[in-house]
Amino acid sequence: MSSSSSTTTRATILSNNRQNSARLAAVSNWLVNDTALRDVPNFYPLDNSSKYVNDRPSEIANRISDCCRVMSVQATYDNDLATANLITSEHVEIHITLWKATSDNSPMTIVEAQRRKGDAVLYHKYSQNILSAAIGSFSYEDFMQSSRDEESKVARQSSIIQEIKNEKKQRAEEALKSIDDQNNSNHNVNVNSFLGGDGDDSLVALEIAASLLKKDRMDARQLGMETLCLLTDPSKTGIETALLASKVVLFGSIDAGTESLEDEYMPAEDLGVREAILSLVQFGKLGEYIDFEEEEENGGSGAANAHEEEKEFNALLHNLALAVLANALDVLERHGEEMAGIGSNTASNVAVAAAAAQNDGEPGTGTNANAFLEETKEISKRELLSTLLNVLGEAETKPHDACLSAQCLRSLFQASRKAKRKARDLNAKQIVNTALDVARRTHVKLETETKNIMKELERTDDLDENTTTENNGEEESQEEEDSEHEE
Repeated sequence: MSSSSSTTTRATILSNNRQNSARLAAVSNWLVNDTALRDVPNFYPLDNSSKYVNDRPSEIANRISDCCRVMSVQATYDNDLATANLITSEHVEIHITLWKATSDNSPMTIVEAQRRKGDAVLYHKYSQNILSAAIGSFSYEDFMQSSRDEESKVARQSSIIQEIKNEKKQRAEEALKSIDDQNNSNHNVNVNSFLGGDGDDSLVALEIAASLLKKDRMDARQLGMETLCLLTDPSKTGIETALLASKVVLFGSIDAGTESLEDEYMPAEDLGVREAILSLVQFGKLGEYIDFEEEEENGGSGAANAHEEEKEFNALLHNLALAVLANALDVLERHGEEMAGIGSNTASNVAVAAAAAQNDGEPGTGTNANAFLEETKEISKRELLSTLLNVLGEAETKPHDACLSAQCLRSLFQASRKAKRKARDLNAKQIVNTALDVARRTHVKLETETKNIMKELERTDDLDENTTTENNGEEESQEEEDSEHEE
């Protein structure tokens, strides 16, 4: 009885998989000819990440293509050779090959996965999903639920760490209050020493990252950018560290008026983190001394003239810079009021005050966002919104960059109505719609982010319509008053 039930279940699963393959065939990005597969060359050792699949190559390619879309993996397919080059958002490069296998009873296909670059643990996770998709056992629902569970786990861990820090700080403050110390001005410094110097450690890490970015070695610069990615991510370092790092990234420095941190660890104005991020995002290159005016005159073509190896490295740094900016803008959008409270009496605060006078009464977060956009334009001589929209427009060839750019735009639009109005003037809706069409076929994460941007832009339309209606009503009432006076 159990054997019969198991056989029925297996047959049902295979039937459902074949139905799904038939459905995917109409939208597949990988079109493989069933009779055109190559034989495995003589003396060619297959990779350990290989699987024999009893199915047609075209259906296997369909399922792998959809799996890549669900996992948001950039894929370049060769239909003639039946190969695929994959790049994940973590910069893991995977090569997939479909080989012909000899079998007397039914058609067999060998699916081989090879790691070409990147983290071995992440490669194992991706390759297992790809091979599962090849045999038809990959589940979209299970993958999405697993991703949500992993994000929830990281959030819980971050919350626990933050609670522990808050408890330690509270105990330290209570202990200090019980001590009759005449030097009350050093109260906050003493709290930090009770906490093990957490705030100072964050600032030291920022200075180390900045020094790495100024070196001429590729690995040092990459390490510096990866460090900034971690420091600006609240789920990995906690909200306090993320606030400090994000303010340095967006506004250049932490204000000297911050009383809770020791003066000798305060980053200087010439730390250069903001300028490095802007240089990579706006012009795709990083130099120790960056001449933004010269880059603008040359049309930002410096990266295009570089050697192939340097181009590849600059593309990696460009992606990391977008990730840092996306993290920092997300912190600004969610915790703008707290960020504004870090320090005082610097040029950044002057810029924030100037933006507040022109932001149509927006709250503090919108003021910070507008100030950031104004400062970036003054520094790089180029509109950041225009650059981000251009990156989003390259979703077909650089979907990971486009996804990060979409995250940046979403945070800016949610924080600033002025940014939304300016983006609409830059033809943002058409660019977002084009990216959304690409994302539906190739990249689930990009699809989600572009939909969020479109919602924000449509909210702008609603606001403008309400404003227009109010203005029309005021004009009509004014005309009625004038006509009454004339009578």
